[in-house]
Amino acid sequence: MAHEDPRWHSVAAVERPELLELLRKWHDWARVGSIPLRPQFDPIDFPRLLPLMVLAEVLREAPGFDARMRYIGSEFVHYFDSGNLTGKRLSDLDPVFVRRWSEVGEKVLAARTPQFFYGAPFLVDKSFARFEMLALPLSKAGQAVDFVVLAMAMNPKAGG
Repeated sequence: MAHEDPRWHSVAAVERPELLELLRKWHDWARVGSIPLRPQFDPIDFPRLLPLMVLAEVLREAPGFDARMRYIGSEFVHYFDSGNLTGKRLSDLDPVFVRRWSEVGEKVLAARTPQFFYGAPFLVDKSFARFEMLALPLSKAGQAVDFVVLAMAMNPKAGG
């Protein structure tokens, strides 16, 4: 078995056209100095991304990054073995997965701008699947990061 990498790796940009389209929309929604509002984003407007999309609501009552999973796409469930997570908190997961996904969330919170990653499923016998990931902040009122959208696309060249 090949070595599985537990991390999502930051990259300068994503390549897949469907991710670039969502990124363009995010920039269209953004106003100078503010984060796009959650109501501007409707996942159904991105049917090619919907199966590999996650919408998480940021929780502020705990130290570090935590979030409640509001939507998890069917292909995300398949590749990341993550059924029955809608409504659950990130902190409810095994610590190795909390660490993995918290790093992504923390980068989005700190930057307040789109972040780009590549990686593969971890500990679910699907590390052959390589993904690009676009992580986008959304807000309730334009200032704080209240939601994080994770949109993924398969890319065999990602990170290679």
